Amino acid sequence: MLVGQAPGLDTVVTAVGSGGAMAGLVGQLGARRVLGVHAGAVSAPAVTVSRLTGRYCLPESLRLRTDQVGAGYGALTEPAGSALLFAARTEGLMLDPVHTGRAPAGLAAARADGTVRPGQRPVPLRSGGLPGFFGHAPAPAVAESGLTAEGRAAFRPSRDGTPPAAWPNSINTPAAMAGSSA
Repeated sequence: MLVGQAPGLDTVVTAVGSGGAMAGLVGQLGARRVLGVHAGAVSAPAVTVSRLTGRYCLPESLRLRTDQVGAGYGALTEPAGSALLFAARTEGLMLDPVHTGRAPAGLAAARADGTVRPGQRPVPLRSGGLPGFFGHAPAPAVAESGLTAEGRAAFRPSRDGTPPAAWPNSINTPAAMAGSSA
């Protein structure tokens, strides 16, 4: 169904909590077309996803980023905070900082390091995490600030798809989101 809704998609990007969503996507699309972003909920995400696929899938065959975990599951990372604000300001999406916010942070990192290249068509999947959104006091306020016309304009990508100069920067850090001057 996803392929029918997004013809030509190259990669589905999903946060990996329990591993179930990534395992289902790998089962349907194959490991090559799925990029998982580890959120820190399980200790061995590749092994977990591999076992959950229900078929032969070697852990090393999975495309899995582990660079977005930070201090662990439940801890807001700077890249996830930036992604949360960016999604709110540009698309009106409310993402939680614990789980789903890590997927677009991983996508931004993949774009920066060339794992996802210009011209490719990645599709980020919002697979859950809403309860985690309300567990972080600053998250709703930060996301809501992105819904203003000024916020959307400041964070709108250029026509060639490059991120705006305003993103990411120091105003998008977890400390800034919490109202700290650090």
